[in-house]
Amino acid sequence: MRRPVLAVAALLAGCSPKIGDPCTVSTDCSLRGERTCDLSYLVGGKGECTIEGCSRGTCPKKSECVKVYTTKFLSVACDPEREDVATFGDDPDCIDGVCSPLDACTPEEVCLPEGVCADEVSARTSCRRTCNKDSDCRDGYRCARTGAEGLYLAPTPEDPRSEDTAKICVPAP
Repeated sequence: MRRPVLAVAALLAGCSPKIGDPCTVSTDCSLRGERTCDLSYLVGGKGECTIEGCSRGTCPKKSECVKVYTTKFLSVACDPEREDVATFGDDPDCIDGVCSPLDACTPEEVCLPEGVCADEVSARTSCRRTCNKDSDCRDGYRCARTGAEGLYLAPTPEDPRSEDTAKICVPAP
């Protein structure tokens, strides 16, 4: 009698929703609560299953931890090489070859690699489905590379300024 129960349990475990699957409520993603339904972008009236508050290396297979900055506030220019970092050079503003850090961003902002300040407080991390091409994503999504437009791989404590990239599924415009 136990074999049919085990077979059904194994079958159900294999059918559990994956990161990026469509959803309307968080229980569509997990009954245990470790995955949530992100409804910030609805595609076909549905959000997508994700894990919020991740860090690099903690996401399930075929997903990456991505940090998303609110793009509507990316307007203040900064120099990612010199923001909050002293450098060496022969610029006339440098004293004895040491150039003072620039400070275009406020204390709660970070200078993104494309040269704009982004609010670190409102940024969020979540596991997102990885892809190689558009057809790897569900309908209404496309495969996009992180590293621009407020979408980055979550940093690691060992290398917080890393500019590693990945390809993830994002809502198509």
